[in-house]
Amino acid sequence: MPERLPSNDYPLGSNEHTAYQSCLVLEGLGSSWGVVISNLEKEASEAVMFKFSPQVAARVLGYALRHSPSVEGKAHLVQEILNCNNNGELLAGLSYLYVMGMIRVFKNPKGSVLTSLSSHSSRASFRATADNIAAALAQPTVSSSKAKDLALARDNHRCIVSGIVDLVSYEEDPMRFNEAPEVTAGTTSLGHIFGQSIMDHTAGMTRAARAKVRLPPYECSIIRSQFACQMEWATTAAAVIERFAGIPILEEFNQNDIHRPENTFTIADGLHPAFDRLSFSLCPIDDDNNTYEIHTHPPNRNATYRLPNRVTLTDATNGKIPLPDRRYFQLHHACATIAHLSGAGEVVEQLFRDMEDIKVLAEDGGSNHLLSLALSSRLQALSVY
Repeated sequence: MPERLPSNDYPLGSNEHTAYQSCLVLEGLGSSWGVVISNLEKEASEAVMFKFSPQVAARVLGYALRHSPSVEGKAHLVQEILNCNNNGELLAGLSYLYVMGMIRVFKNPKGSVLTSLSSHSSRASFRATADNIAAALAQPTVSSSKAKDLALARDNHRCIVSGIVDLVSYEEDPMRFNEAPEVTAGTTSLGHIFGQSIMDHTAGMTRAARAKVRLPPYECSIIRSQFACQMEWATTAAAVIERFAGIPILEEFNQNDIHRPENTFTIADGLHPAFDRLSFSLCPIDDDNNTYEIHTHPPNRNATYRLPNRVTLTDATNGKIPLPDRRYFQLHHACATIAHLSGAGEVVEQLFRDMEDIKVLAEDGGSNHLLSLALSSRLQALSVY
């Protein structure tokens, strides 16, 4: 359940205090934009950004301040909020940008499209992975099939959070796992921290909100190249991610290499959808780069998901294949927390439910922004796996 923002405990007179107070004032508007929308033209008043109530918009920004993964990112957000000068339309646009530029990058309300590692791999591919790791990592981009092999080899053919052994790996070579008295095996798949949606585009903001957050004018439509539309969204998402978390995502991903080892991991099929829905996340522990607390959203549901409270990631290849990047998990955890506490995750899920009838909505020509978002999401499912 969403939670009200805590009281303003930032130092009185500081920029953080002033920015956070703006969030509290916006939250006080409740569930309706009221006069904010009434002063806008009809087209602007129907912008998707207003699907997020003042409460949700305020909580996105407020909890983003409280859970920012970087000091610089927090300072940037403080300044962006101050630049809005308590203007409800601009704050709505800024909040929407953070939802669609970050939370949407991680959250897939329908869960992942599973491509089982177990059904794909063979013992020959495992040997090839072990022998040719350097060659595979030297490639500019990594294919999904090669990424699966690399993840299995690095993760010792186990789900990194539950420890479940990849079923086919066990069936092909049971002696590989003879160090454990009891082995639990199951199907596994390739998990991604960042999804393909870093290449999606966004829409649904008013012109004033777009101008204030310095977005390029939205020109995508269903008759334009989907690739061109995606590139526009990639620039926006990457800018938000870098500004908030200090991660130059396009540079690190070589534009679109989401299958790089730092972004992938082996996960049990039964847990994969929950991770993609932000139902649980890995929170880095300060004194250990590879140890994480596993948080569920809502909290205290580890037993329900059969998750441990803490996990330490290890590399079975002795450093040949990089482990998942701590910064990526840290941002994923921050977004999961913000989405849960603000209620933004529920709104994103509602948008996806609305898209089930997207063809009907698009007939009047006024819902192209929703159709474009739906199409890019479907392209995501087709492109990742």
